[in-house]
Amino acid sequence: MRFDHKDFIRALRIDCGPLLGDTGLWALKNYQIHQAQKGNDEKKKIARCAIDLVTKYLETGYDVLGVETKYNALNRFGPKKQPASKVVRSKINILYSWMHYAPQQWFTDQRQFQSAMKDQQEGNAKPLFELCSFCSSPEGATLKHKRCSQCKQRLYCSTDCQRNDWKKSHKNECKTLMAKAAAK
Repeated sequence: MRFDHKDFIRALRIDCGPLLGDTGLWALKNYQIHQAQKGNDEKKKIARCAIDLVTKYLETGYDVLGVETKYNALNRFGPKKQPASKVVRSKINILYSWMHYAPQQWFTDQRQFQSAMKDQQEGNAKPLFELCSFCSSPEGATLKHKRCSQCKQRLYCSTDCQRNDWKKSHKNECKTLMAKAAAK
């Protein structure tokens, strides 16, 4: 709502997948009703504007919202009408996306990884990033993976990923991988 047109379209394409359907519309309508019951008129108006934007997206896709002037006309809470409350997507520390809840740097690293994968598929020799053994997130400028202290074979981006992988499968594989590494 507070994004400029470029950030809004990017958020629609990347972050808002579940909102862009009948279920998301239903959730927004319930949020509007809840805010009306609480007497919070400002949030009720914001919810109404979000409902209008999602409805317009469902009716026309990007045909209307893809045009900056039409987006600015529909969004009563956007930076054109309320410049003091403008939000820049790249300044948000942690984004909730239908794909991931992650720091901004993760999204940047993910784009770099996808670009490197495309280059490798096209035959351009570029080194690939190391991937987390559980969630497959690429190692990047700020995200450095750590190895399993036992087998030294598996990489993890966080202790949560290591814990989940341990429960899922690595508990059974770790000793085998450790023995193979010692044999070399």
